Parts: sequence; C-alpha cells; structure tokens
Amino acid sequence: MLRRLRISNYALIEHLEIEFKPGFTVITGETGAGKSILLGALGLVLGSRADTAVLHDKTSKCLVEAVFDLQHLQLQAFFRENDLEYDTECILTREISAAGKSRAFINDSPVNLLILKSLGEQLVDIHSQHDSLHLTDSAFQLQIIDGLANNDTQLKEYEQAYSKWLQCKAELNQLKTIASDSQAEIELIRFQLDEFQKLKLKPGEFNELNQKAETLGHAEEIGSAMFLASEKLNRAETNVVSLMREAQHQLLKASRFMPELSTLAERLESTIVEVKDIASDTIAREANILFDPLEIEKIQLRLSTIKQLMLKHRVLEADMLLQLQSNLIQRLEFIEKKEVNIGQLSQNLINLEKKLEEKAQLLSQSRKKLIPEMERSVRLLLTQLGMPNGRFEAVLETSRTYGVSGADQLSFLFTANKGGRPEDISRVASGGELSRLMLAIKSLTSGNKHTPTIIFDEIDTGVSGDIAAKVGRIMASMAHQRQLIAITHLPQIAGKAANHLLVYKRDDEKRTRSLIIQLSEQQRIEEIARMLSDDVITPAARTAARELMGGF
Repeated sequence: MLRRLRISNYALIEHLEIEFKPGFTVITGETGAGKSILLGALGLVLGSRADTAVLHDKTSKCLVEAVFDLQHLQLQAFFRENDLEYDTECILTREISAAGKSRAFINDSPVNLLILKSLGEQLVDIHSQHDSLHLTDSAFQLQIIDGLANNDTQLKEYEQAYSKWLQCKAELNQLKTIASDSQAEIELIRFQLDEFQKLKLKPGEFNELNQKAETLGHAEEIGSAMFLASEKLNRAETNVVSLMREAQHQLLKASRFMPELSTLAERLESTIVEVKDIASDTIAREANILFDPLEIEKIQLRLSTIKQLMLKHRVLEADMLLQLQSNLIQRLEFIEKKEVNIGQLSQNLINLEKKLEEKAQLLSQSRKKLIPEMERSVRLLLTQLGMPNGRFEAVLETSRTYGVSGADQLSFLFTANKGGRPEDISRVASGGELSRLMLAIKSLTSGNKHTPTIIFDEIDTGVSGDIAAKVGRIMASMAHQRQLIAITHLPQIAGKAANHLLVYKRDDEKRTRSLIIQLSEQQRIEEIARMLSDDVITPAARTAARELMGGF
C-alpha cells in the first residue's frame, strides 16, 4: 500500500508531501492544476524514463520518494534475489540531477531502473483513460483471462517450455543453414581427400625417392667408383690390406728389441679387420647398383605426382601434404557431425513441441472454463453501469501456432444495444463504453491481482449523472480489497471516496506552483459542491454534495 509520496522540483511542484490512507481516495482539482503531474512523478519513482524537462529549477535536482507498506505482501524473495535489505516499510527513491543523470534507490540501496520498475509493477497498477484502448489488444485480453483464472503457475510453465522450444528451433535452423552452406565445402573436401588417398603418401617418402632417383641416375659412375675402391682396398695385387699386413709384420719383428711396438701391431690388426669389412661392404653394394631405366621412370613419375599435389596445395614440403590431409579429415568429421546434431536437434524439437502443446492445451482448458463465468460477471456489472442491454462475449480460438501466451487468440465482442449482434469492441464501443467496460473488468481482476494499489486516472471519461454514481460505487467496492486512488472530475465519484485530496495552483511573483491538501469533511462538501456548480457555490449545491457523500 502507498503510504506517502514526497516530490521536489518536478514540473510545477516545488515541494510536496502527501499522506495516503487505505481504502478509496479521490484526487480532484481544476484542469491544469497538476493532477497529471502528480501521477507523472509517481510513475517516475516506479521506474518510468526520466527527462530533464520535468525540472522546473534547472539548477537543482528533482527528487521523488514513495513509501510503501509491504507487511501483507510476499516480496521477501524479490529482495533476496536482488540482494536488497527487506523491511516492511519500503522506500523507493528517484533522483534526476541538473545534468540529466538519473539514480534510483530501494531502501537507500542503489538499483538499476529494471529492478525499480519490476518492484513498482508489483506495488502499483496505474490505469489511465487511454489504457481502455488496450481492451482491443488480444494479448491484453489474454492477460485479463489469465488473471481471473489464476493461471500464473501454468503460464510460467508454458513460458519455460516455449523458451526452450524457441531456442532449440533457432539452433536447428542455424545448423541447417550452416549445413546447407557447407555442402559445397563437403564435396571439395571429399574430392581432395580422394586425391590424397590415391596418392598414399608416407612420411619421408619424397626425400627417399629423391635420393633413390639420384642414386639410380648415376649407377654407372657409382659402380665404377665402388669397384675401384674395393680393388684398392683388398682385391688388387698391391692393395691396402696387403700393405698393412706387411707393415704389421715389420712391427712385430722390431718388437723383439722394442716390446712396446707390439701394441702398435695389435692396433694395426683391428684396422686391417675394419678395412677388410669396408672392402666387403663395397663389393656387396656394388652388386646392388644396377642401371634400371624402368625403375627410374617409375620413381620420376611418383615424384612428379607428389610435386603436382604440393604445387596445387601450395606447400613447400611433401610431408606438409600429410598434415593437410589430417586437417581435411578433421574438418569433414566436424561438418558431418553437424548432420548428426541436426538429427538430434530435430528429435529434441519434436519432444519439446509435444511438451509445449501439452502446456498450451492446459492453458486453453483453463481459459475456456473461466470464460462463461467472466461473461456473466461483466454483463451484470454493465447493467449496474447503465448498460442493461449490453452484451459481452469472449471468443477463444486455438491453433497450432504458438506465441508467448500460448496457442490461443482471444477476441472481446460487445454491443450496447438491445438485439444488437456483438462485434469486436474496436469497431463498436465508444470511448465512454470502453471506459465502463474496462472498469467492469478491472473490478473483476482487482480481487485476483496481488497489486496492493490501483490508480485510475480519469477512467470515468464519457460518463456522467447516475452512471457516474454507479461508477463511484463500484470503485468504492473495489477499495474494500485494495487501496484505490482515482483522479476524477466527477462529483458523483468524489462523493463515494473515503479520502479526498485537492490539487490546486498558486501564483507568486516568480512562478506558478502546484499544491495538494487533504480535505476535511467540510472542505470536501465545498469542493464537491464546486464541482456541481458553475462559478457560485449555492446552498443547493452543498446539499447535493452532502447527499452524494452520504448516499451509497
């Protein structure tokens, strides 16, 4: 419940502090006195966008502070989730600096505008005369039905299912787009891999083939050199081995007189063994060196094929082709995995849509069950509001097209004329009829909605006389369950309120100011009498004012 509102430097308001009481409160005043300004300041502290144009004194900051009683509300979880200190008395504060910077506070803790607005929506429901046009909006109509049917839990479950379904659908579409774009790439990769697989390149093969080609290309020269080497080492009449044997023999002869020479002879023996081994290997290798033109041609063709692939893929080393082949395999696996994911996501989407359909059907059933009762209640209230021939119908149509509120499309149909055929209210309802229809619906939803404070800003537009009195009675009845504040020009409504605030303007030498006062019983009589009269308040007007205040 709103307990107090303090405003400084907002439009025509220099400084204002208002105490609000439970029950039904009206705010009256002449046109332009500042009633809408008052509502604008309240909207600011509830999270509306700030504008430096509201600063009357451009050198000072604007401050709006609202105090609420939370003791009958279950808002502890909200404060806990947003890391705010909870108290049964909650203070919302909004500041706008002269430079245009805006700050918001909840119980002296700075918060962003989103948090302030989220809390404000749970504390105050502001309805202006223009909001009656929302009755023509299907989404708003569904909100009304869901509020009356207490569909909060079902709506939350549906919204969660809808969010998961939308996310899965978006991921699937994105993956399909990627897969479609990747088809040309898949074909190219498979073509390239086919070339690699046909080549069957091995690590180090290119260098080995080059070396082999070099060897076979000079087989005659190599064979001749190896023959001569083996001759010199061990096969010629005078060869290295025989010469080393002769040298060893001489060392052994001399060792009889110089024993240490035997060591040299032993060392020479090991060298002779090594030279003979080299000579033997040379002879063996010589036998393997054969000039084979067919083999050389085969190797050159293999090298040419490898070089062409290196040139095609712009690599400098043959082994880099192997790395490229590995990369292509990985890329193909990655793309083909998306095909598997598409299948999985498609199945997930089917499962999620089944759950979504179940949740949507539960919502539809709840709404359909509520509609007959709502239609009867609205028709009864319309009769009380001076439209005994008014007919109201809510037509619910269900499809397989899912939206944020389910698969239902709702239409409010209305006629104010006897024998008339109900049609869409956007085509047949006048402004006054819309206002009364909205009031009837609001009176139904006020008992279901948890918002502790409802504010009507001239919702009585288009009604007068006895109908206005009936509007006032309905508002007073609504105020038994909620704090209700109404800005009105109608004395019939003002007379039904328990509390009366008067907004008025006062001029001084420098500026015009908006002020507000709580009216006493006698002051209420004078104000309502003024609203009933022209320029001069007559005794008859005062009598009529007392009757409006006393009669219910």
